[in-house]
Amino acid sequence: MGRIADQFLERHPELLDEDRTDERAARAVAAMTAPLERWFRFTIGGLDRVPRGGCLVVANHSAGAIAEVLLLHRAWVRHFGGNRPARGLAHQVAWQPPLKWLPVAQKIGGVFAHPEVARRVLARGEPLLVFPGGDLEALRPFSRRYEVEFGGRVGFARLAREAGVPIVPIVLCGSHAAYVVPRGLDRLARISGMQKVFGLKVLPMTLGALAAIAASLGALALPPLLPLAVAAWLQAMVPAPTRIEAEVLEPMEVHPDESDAEAAERVRQAMERALQRLASRRATPWF
Repeated sequence: MGRIADQFLERHPELLDEDRTDERAARAVAAMTAPLERWFRFTIGGLDRVPRGGCLVVANHSAGAIAEVLLLHRAWVRHFGGNRPARGLAHQVAWQPPLKWLPVAQKIGGVFAHPEVARRVLARGEPLLVFPGGDLEALRPFSRRYEVEFGGRVGFARLAREAGVPIVPIVLCGSHAAYVVPRGLDRLARISGMQKVFGLKVLPMTLGALAAIAASLGALALPPLLPLAVAAWLQAMVPAPTRIEAEVLEPMEVHPDESDAEAAERVRQAMERALQRLASRRATPWF
């Protein structure tokens, strides 16, 4: 959330108060993600720790970003029903082609990722889900899968302080093994122009996708390699059936005697400790 988001909001001021949440659609999406829950053997604990009223739900982000959002949505709907809808900050790509023509994110509670939009949601006493690490964390290298990376972003702590709401951390373990992310994608984002056009700090690419592109180029030169290219693309698109485990931690207050940076780092450290504790129970990155 920065200059690019400010400019986008200036062009689309209707996003300040836009709320396209549809309870029927939210329940339908939750029901349709049951196979996803089985594929990832998803479990979540601690939802009873979510306090009443407005709160800022802070989660870590991984390469299996879309899956983890849908899994959290399903878990929330099943636990709270339609009585307590949650909102979640969504990147501006959800309001750009082609995603704006299929507004699933908006129907299940997605709102434009901007501080002023977030303040208005919390002022209404609603829970708000944020991923402070954004694409930077979601596309961190596979070797750093058990780290929580906020990239120095402290806006969520300032937001919680201003709104007077608690921070509720949710830790997800295992989703970063859905796809293997190589190093150097931040440099590719700058070189390709994706950072300037879409505000992406890291190129959304996985090792499987890079292999699929290479196989496709090989098939252009040697047509008999076409079946290999098709198989490579299928592998790149289908996530590995990694076991995803989530845990809701105890709510955390921003202390009046600490800076936003100190509060954000305290939350990050608590989440990373929990992530590494969950990781210690895994035999492999996938199981």
